[in-house]
Amino acid sequence: YIVSAILANMAFSTAKSNGFEPSSMSKSEKNEEPQPQPTSSSSSDGKGAYAPINSGTKDSPSSPSTNATIPCLKKNNIFQQAYSLFNRVPVLGALFVEVIISQCLSSLVNYIYLYKLKVAITDDSLRAGWSGKFYAWINGVSGIFQFFIIPLLLKHCEAHRIWLFMPSLMMICTLYQFGTYKTSELFGASASFFCIKTMEYSLRGAANEMLYVSLDYESRYLGKKVITLIAGKFGKSVMAVALAVSVVYYGDNDNLMWYLLATATIFTCLWMFSSVRLHSLIDASSKR
Repeated sequence: YIVSAILANMAFSTAKSNGFEPSSMSKSEKNEEPQPQPTSSSSSDGKGAYAPINSGTKDSPSSPSTNATIPCLKKNNIFQQAYSLFNRVPVLGALFVEVIISQCLSSLVNYIYLYKLKVAITDDSLRAGWSGKFYAWINGVSGIFQFFIIPLLLKHCEAHRIWLFMPSLMMICTLYQFGTYKTSELFGASASFFCIKTMEYSLRGAANEMLYVSLDYESRYLGKKVITLIAGKFGKSVMAVALAVSVVYYGDNDNLMWYLLATATIFTCLWMFSSVRLHSLIDASSKR
């Protein structure tokens, strides 16, 4: 608790010194003019970061008068707030849909991987050991991406290109797995699971934060809460219910895996379409 309190105090001090303190401003700060927000960039050539996205307000995002006039804050229901926010900032609405679809696909890929793993390795102790090493590789590669590859990548590439890369890679993995599901025991399922988990732990987090930082405070706070708590949980819950129903309906039918892989291919296509729409909205907003 002491360490958490110290880190929280340091975080609020950093936020206050940079002009985006979430708490109410002091009387002396209220009399001061709001400082202009610098455009976010990760290098001198402007690569890697989003330009500030126009959220429909004329005042500075850090101004208290701006947040007081935003319709989202006047509504108590979280769903009403989200609906108003998505109408005001369409990028967040597109991100909401993209997260739901990607989380559905992630849960489905996870189930297919566990199903294939149980068939390929019947011994429980060997399966547990293999799975532990596999997750260690996922965490290790994710760490390398977070600390080394992504910072270098953002210096030479715009951040919103990540939204196109993630479903494209999963499309390759899913199509390969769908085409070789009768001959490939575990390689196709483990490759798809490895890719989607590595991207969730590294690329998705970086892309989300680069998007949130380009928004005003209210959009950043409420949008992150709605997308993280509702979209992510909703996508996983819907797919969990669908998988439970499919297992009860089909049982141990030999065609179950074909249906699962066909569904994964459909969700990968939906993910691609939603990512293309999100990418186009980010690109259009950054050019304003």
